Amino acid sequence: MSTIKPILGLDDAFGDRAKSLRTLQFKLGKVYEDAGFSEVIPPLVERPEALNSGAGSFLSDQTIVFSDPANAGILAIRPDMTPQIARIVATRLHQENQLKLYYSGQVMLARPDVRTGSRQQWQTGVECLGLAGMEGDVEVIHLAALSMAAAGFKDAVLQVGHMGIINALIDSSTTSLEDWVALIARYSPEDLRAHLAKDHVSGIAQDALMSLASGQADGGWLQAYRGKINKKFDKAADELASLVSTVQSKLSGEVAIEIDAAVTPRFLYHNGMVFTGFASGSAHALLHGGRYDKMMAAHGRDMPAVGFSFDLWAWLDT
Repeated sequence: MSTIKPILGLDDAFGDRAKSLRTLQFKLGKVYEDAGFSEVIPPLVERPEALNSGAGSFLSDQTIVFSDPANAGILAIRPDMTPQIARIVATRLHQENQLKLYYSGQVMLARPDVRTGSRQQWQTGVECLGLAGMEGDVEVIHLAALSMAAAGFKDAVLQVGHMGIINALIDSSTTSLEDWVALIARYSPEDLRAHLAKDHVSGIAQDALMSLASGQADGGWLQAYRGKINKKFDKAADELASLVSTVQSKLSGEVAIEIDAAVTPRFLYHNGMVFTGFASGSAHALLHGGRYDKMMAAHGRDMPAVGFSFDLWAWLDT
């Protein structure tokens, strides 16, 4: 009998489980191909700076680095594939003005996920590059809805927010955006109230932030605070309301879409609109997406970019 111990947080897939993953992977690939997206297959390893550009510590803390025995220097195992897409578009595909890409492959985390205990994910997603503003946002959110419908989720819903709203509310704050995102993501009014007691945020913005933490930041919330915060808030609120209305007109009912200004991104390379996907049987988000123009600029090519991704293993286990 082998004495080799399995690696904590990593697992093997075989038999029906492996077949189920491939079946869903190919089914989703057809959805993306039919929508005009082309597949890209990045390598498992990258240079650390390519993975961390535009993403900061959100990715570097989950990146495994090692010294390459073939003398390529310090390399890293990808914990997320979106930075790889940005690197490919900024280099090998630099001559293309618009790109619609999808991918599906393994990523590995340096530390186990706090919810699942796993260090491996089968990340699948799409990236739409070169389409600015609502045109690209609508196409990607619609494709996310089609993905959840194709996977057969029950009571699926996409919740859409906007980083411009959060930035407008904390405009006078001395706390970093990273800390604010972590705080809002807890949905804890008690924690937020304690923080506001020692931060420099205007009274009306404090009220709005408390509503965010209480899960009350829907379309009615947007209207209630419109004209009361600042111009940045109104601009982001108008963009969000128009975006959700447009996507709703494209859906056929399999997936619901709603405004939730408290939606925060998984990684802080997102700017503009952000969204998450939920369904019956899961207490946690099954899908994350949004606009990430800043990452492209960090890779040396300033162009609009928007996309979403999810863990195919988590979809199979829901």
